[in-house]
Amino acid sequence: HSKVHASSLLKWSCIRTLVSALKAANKDLKGMMKSVKIEDIDNLQDEMIDLMDTSTEIQETLGRSYNVPDDLDEDELMGELDALELDMESESQEVPSYLQPSKESDLDAELNLPSAPTGTSAVSAGRTNAQVEDELGLPTVPRASIRG
Repeated sequence: HSKVHASSLLKWSCIRTLVSALKAANKDLKGMMKSVKIEDIDNLQDEMIDLMDTSTEIQETLGRSYNVPDDLDEDELMGELDALELDMESESQEVPSYLQPSKESDLDAELNLPSAPTGTSAVSAGRTNAQVEDELGLPTVPRASIRG
């Protein structure tokens, strides 16, 4: 008889503990629910729906077909692209036509321009009236022409 009584007491003790735990959980949930506003949850749901709609629109826009034929051969297109790249590479290594020397006539000969000086001195050996040069090799300005 005492075993049955001890077993009953243990069950009642467990039930009381369970009920008090449920009461505490209920109290905590009520406190948490006071801080949660249904309007905030609704607004968050609306924002998520808007974001999903925008994402769907973007995916539809990116997935549009621009009248590209269905029987398009990708290998053929890649071959054409490779050929274009080779043409571009060879063109970039060549000197453009407007920078190439003219084959029709020699512009320097037409204009009768003197050749560019070579060496460090700008004074030629055939010159008799040599001018005085400054430190940069430029002719100095005569003092009479400087206004003071």
